[in-house]
Amino acid sequence: MVELLDLPTELLQLIAGKCLATDILVLSRTCRRLRHACDNAAVFQLSFELHLPEVDSTAFENKSALVQFMKPYIEGHEKPCQRNDGPKFTWLCLAVAVARLPSMVLELERLASSVKLHATLESQYLRKDTKESLQGAIGFLSTLPIWGYTEVCSARVASILDSLCSIFFSQSEALQHLRIDQSIGSEHPLQFAFCLAISSLQRGEWKPSGTDSVNAGDPRIAVGPGTDTLHSAIKAAFEGTTRSLGNNEFWRSWIGRQTNALLLAILISRNIRYVTKNGQPGILAQLLGLELGIRSAPQIQLPNPSKIEFISPWYFTGNAEKDADHTSWTHSSSLRARFPLLMPNLVTFRGHRSEKGRYFYPFAGDDWWSWYTTRVRDMARRLAEGEWHGVYTHGLSLGGQVDSPMENIYFRKSGVDGDIYEVEAVNCTDGMGPFTLRGQVSTSDSACTVRFQKQYRQVVYTLDGLITPLGICGCYYLLPHRPSKPVGYFWLWRREWMDSVTL
Repeated sequence: MVELLDLPTELLQLIAGKCLATDILVLSRTCRRLRHACDNAAVFQLSFELHLPEVDSTAFENKSALVQFMKPYIEGHEKPCQRNDGPKFTWLCLAVAVARLPSMVLELERLASSVKLHATLESQYLRKDTKESLQGAIGFLSTLPIWGYTEVCSARVASILDSLCSIFFSQSEALQHLRIDQSIGSEHPLQFAFCLAISSLQRGEWKPSGTDSVNAGDPRIAVGPGTDTLHSAIKAAFEGTTRSLGNNEFWRSWIGRQTNALLLAILISRNIRYVTKNGQPGILAQLLGLELGIRSAPQIQLPNPSKIEFISPWYFTGNAEKDADHTSWTHSSSLRARFPLLMPNLVTFRGHRSEKGRYFYPFAGDDWWSWYTTRVRDMARRLAEGEWHGVYTHGLSLGGQVDSPMENIYFRKSGVDGDIYEVEAVNCTDGMGPFTLRGQVSTSDSACTVRFQKQYRQVVYTLDGLITPLGICGCYYLLPHRPSKPVGYFWLWRREWMDSVTL
């Protein structure tokens, strides 16, 4: 009878590659023979691809296409880990991340409970292992939609993240040390908002924690306990009334403004979800319509996360004629994002401080930041491609009036002056009638902003917005006198991102 150790190394590697990465690591500790066989990049690549779920978006045709897309980047001369054994460590980290995927939501719930405990005890700071583990989990979840796994950011994830909003975005002085820019910092507030935005747009009923006693037909099931806190934070940020100097500094930074824009998209979508149900007037809308004479909320479609384009087509074509910067997707440039992978984070593993689980808490490193900033600039430069769709509200309060969507928006680019160019969109329509959009788009690294004049027959509004991977989010003012406070808020997105996600 042939024993396992008598098999050729190649067969041992094929057998090991069928296992989860965590089991491969355990197997490699049994003896030198198996350690030598398992200590190979191909083993972890095989494990990664085998246990990787099928993609659920349009980013890649299937998981094999995703792996083949990753391989030249991981093993090329610009590989993320420049050590001689860099590809092995990268594939190991990816394989362990996939092994952890089934338990990620439970891990996130555990971390959220720990944060809430800190808030209850009014602890000054999060414990280091809690902070780094939370950074890893959020980085993990914010990376997967870019790969094509938007459903990982599920309605359950939205509920968990929403439960943290009342802490992370609190205006209370007692919780300033747990504010999101203080507790997890760096680009992680932006990743948090990105995950919450994607998960809030998912199909089906989102029932936040704490709403078990709410009747199934009540529109309150559409919002969570963190909505009021987000409302206060966004309102304060737009009106410049945040309480502490540090908080103002965060919201005025590029990360803070982008975080603010994504949170604004979340609030707009929640308001639509609040006043409508399956595209028809909800309970609240019907009551308002009957008692106050307000017309019922119109049928509105929001972006389907699986339809949102996070990776531009030129990543796959390598067409040198279209753009010189896009000749090879394996080379990063000012217009090409480095593909975001998951890198190891040094935190305590299973409570044993003598053993560091550097591969058990993978997180998105600088490559995620590179992807985000490049994607925003790319969208800013290509605003004139395709049709845009959108919605605006007359306030952020739940139950605020939502008008018919803005449609038939086709931008035409005109004069270009450095990082700024002029655009115009004519024959656009919404609930108030036909309108024209004219204004400027700034594509500079520190801006990626728009300022439009929305002109109806007799009324003109000014729209100030920020470009994000989820579209353009901002506020609008009534001309000719621009008040200190906005009249309302808007969100524009590409028409091709819409499917049958009707709220």
